[in-house]
Amino acid sequence: MTTTQRKESESGDQEEDVKSQPLDTEFDWTTLEADSAATSLIPESLARKYVAFPARVEAGKLLIVMANPKDYRALQSLEMRARMEVIPVPSPANDIINAIDIHYSASMPDAISSAMDNRYIAKAGEHEEVREIPLVLASEDEEDSDSSPVIQAIDSLISQAVKARSTDIHIEPMEDRVRVRFRIDGFLQEVAKLPLAAHSALISRLKIMSGMDIAERRRPQDGHFSVKVGESSIEVRSATSDTVHGEMAVLRILNKSLKLFSLDDLGMLDHSRTAMRRLLGAPYGILLVSGPTGAGKTTTLYAALNEMDSGRTNIITIEDPVEYRFPGVNSIQINDKAGLTFPASLRAVLRMDPDTVLVGEIRDAETARIAVQAALTGHLVMSSVHANDAVRAVSRMVDLGVEPFLLSSALLGVVSQRMVRMICDHCVTEKPPEGDDATATLEMGFDAEKPMRIGEGCYFCSFTGYRGRTGLYEILVATEEFRQQILVETDNSKLLTTAKSNGFRSMRDDGLEKVEKGLTSPSEVMRSVYSL
Repeated sequence: MTTTQRKESESGDQEEDVKSQPLDTEFDWTTLEADSAATSLIPESLARKYVAFPARVEAGKLLIVMANPKDYRALQSLEMRARMEVIPVPSPANDIINAIDIHYSASMPDAISSAMDNRYIAKAGEHEEVREIPLVLASEDEEDSDSSPVIQAIDSLISQAVKARSTDIHIEPMEDRVRVRFRIDGFLQEVAKLPLAAHSALISRLKIMSGMDIAERRRPQDGHFSVKVGESSIEVRSATSDTVHGEMAVLRILNKSLKLFSLDDLGMLDHSRTAMRRLLGAPYGILLVSGPTGAGKTTTLYAALNEMDSGRTNIITIEDPVEYRFPGVNSIQINDKAGLTFPASLRAVLRMDPDTVLVGEIRDAETARIAVQAALTGHLVMSSVHANDAVRAVSRMVDLGVEPFLLSSALLGVVSQRMVRMICDHCVTEKPPEGDDATATLEMGFDAEKPMRIGEGCYFCSFTGYRGRTGLYEILVATEEFRQQILVETDNSKLLTTAKSNGFRSMRDDGLEKVEKGLTSPSEVMRSVYSL
């Protein structure tokens, strides 16, 4: 008998009528297994409304994990929808929301495929008859009502990417299908397989949304558009390029609703954070952030801006593109077609009485020279540069044409970084390392028999053992001895020896300390920075 039936048949206290009282102990998320029979009983909208996750069906009853398992109205509504008795189990709201994000996203491939199949694929016995897709994607009425299957598919992709904490969406035509992958915590994961017949419509629709030329299919193009996912404002940067199987598209997801990072959020150890704040306190000079693409350089620069008082100083950023807007900060968007290049913008900014200038990236000799000159004339300049480590960032600036005597006078320091995955808190255990971790443990000088924090793998982390990322950092402070070495010779090995004699700690050292603290694993550090 469900709650509703008991309510109709009895006139006692409603809460006493609930047959299945909440269990006292919190739900053990390590026991969670995929149960589509459970999640199919409660729609995602209802699960989010009541912060309730349908975990599994046991003996004809639905076990539901709830933030408030004593909410009678929620229980009544969930039982009515599930059409079976529910057993509420308590758990923190954040864990439940994470479970909803992960498990309901598992239905995403089916939802997209069914939307596309309705329009483009007709089943014929055991075979698929692929129809020709019209170039016109949807009528104006369809676009306004979001009824086009292509629009629904793209909306679903972006929505699920945001919920899965993905930074990029890859839409890649293969020989027999369209592969959709999300980049989560730095690794690509395949999330859907779509029919080839849907490829042209998807790419064309993305081009329309991004302001690209829909008729141009051979040249690479890029653009951007904005969407709303729930209460979040999402900026999407898109790029297309032709491959042997057709055009592929990559979408970079920028969630503007997320709180901007501060230095305390980056994962810097205490000594690194202290050194960074000391560098940011300098009235003038140039501070460089180095690392490969995807190492988190822009995030570090934005966190540095967050440390500054924009009310008393004039802070100007020059970026391509401007990813986030800061209150009180003046941001300039690079536009090469209009002649608004990095060098041209930097020259213009220096005539606008700036105190701090953030240059998104030093790409060429002209930008490098102007940035150093700006640092020498009383401005604090921050920028990123592509180099493998902090010492090589110095020689990279010299390679770009900056005179050593100018760089020696202007340089404040260099921050170099990498991103590594963090051990999942939901499935963490302590045991001696195995496999890659065992190999990395020996090579890094740890005791291979000593138990350490390892992620077993669970649904929260897609059975990877990792969830979320943190940074590994090395901060090179330009001491007087280091400046003199730049004047004498910019050989990397000699610069490194000088830096170490002045207390420099490498990313490898930072990684070792974070392994000891149980934040990440030896294999992650080995993969990212050990060779450095």
